[in-house]
Amino acid sequence: MDPNKLKRHHIMRSLILAGITALLAYLILSEALSHYLAPRLHMFSYVTLAILALLTMVSLRQIFVGSSVYGCDCEEQHKVPRTPMGSFLVYGLFVLPIVMGFFMPDKILGSDVAEKRGITLLSNDVRKLADVTANVNATENVKQTAGVKEDAEPSIKTQPEATNQVAIPPVQATDDEQLRQRFSNVGFGDFYTDIAVFLHKQPVIELNDKMFLDGLTTMELYAKEFAGKELETFGFVYRQPDFTKQQFVVARFSVTCCTADSSVYGVLVEKEDADKWKKDSWVKVRGKLELRQVEGYDMLVLKASQVEAVSAPKDPYVYYSFESAPES
Repeated sequence: MDPNKLKRHHIMRSLILAGITALLAYLILSEALSHYLAPRLHMFSYVTLAILALLTMVSLRQIFVGSSVYGCDCEEQHKVPRTPMGSFLVYGLFVLPIVMGFFMPDKILGSDVAEKRGITLLSNDVRKLADVTANVNATENVKQTAGVKEDAEPSIKTQPEATNQVAIPPVQATDDEQLRQRFSNVGFGDFYTDIAVFLHKQPVIELNDKMFLDGLTTMELYAKEFAGKELETFGFVYRQPDFTKQQFVVARFSVTCCTADSSVYGVLVEKEDADKWKKDSWVKVRGKLELRQVEGYDMLVLKASQVEAVSAPKDPYVYYSFESAPES
C-alpha cells in the first residue's frame, strides 16, 4: 500500500484512540462515571485509562516512524480498509460512540425504566429469608419441646407454654441491651440486628444514600418493630397506573456493576396532595411508618407529613454497603 495512505490510516486510528481516552478521562473528571458504573468498578476504569493512553502513544509513534509491513506472521489478516467506503464504515463504528459520548447529555434512570423492570417494595429475597428463618425456628422449637418431654418426670406439674409464644412487651429505645435482645431473638443475624438497633434508636430514621438499601431491607425484616417510627428519605417520584391520587413511591435505583443490572427499590408514600408531585421529580419525604398486610406479609407504608422538592444528587444510585451499622 502507498505509504501516504497507510499514514492516513495511522492518523485516523490515533485520533480514535485519543478520542476514547479523552471521553473516559472526561467521565472520570466530571464525576459522571457513576451514571454508568458502580463505584467499586471505578478502579478498573482508571487502569483502562492508563492502558488507552499508552496505546494512543504507540499509535502516534506509527505516524512518524511508519511501517509498510506488520511485525507479526498474520500477513493480510490485519490489513487496513482498501476503499473509502470501507474506511468510512469501519472507522465510523468507533467515531459514532465517541461523538455521542461527548455531545449527548447524561441521563439518569427514571420511571420509564422502573416501569419496565418493576419496583421492589417488599423484596422477594427478604420474603424467602423470612420463610427459611421461620422454618428453622419452628424446627428448633419442636426439638426443644421434644427434649423437655423426654427429660420430664411424671410427677412434675405442667409447665407454662414456651416464652417464645408470649408477646414481648414494648422496649424503650434507650435500653440498648433489651433492644438488641428483642431484634436478635428473631434470628436474622448480627448484621441486621446491628442495623435494626441503630435505626430504632434514632428519633427520626434517616435513609440516606449509604443506608438506603440496608436500612430498607432491615425495616422489611422487622416491619412490626418499626411501625409507628418517624422516617425521612429522598428519591424520585414513581407511580403505577393502579395507584390512587394519594399514592406514589419514593424510589432509588440500585446498581451492582453497571446500569444494565440496575434494580428499583422504594417506599410507598401516601399523602392527600400526592398527585401534585410530577413523575421523576426528586423529593424529600418525612412521615410516620404504618403497618399493612400484603399477600400475607407485613409491609410498611409511609404516611407523609412533609414532602418537599430537592435536586437530584450527583450520584443518583444507591448501593449495598455490606458493612455493619455505625456506632451511635
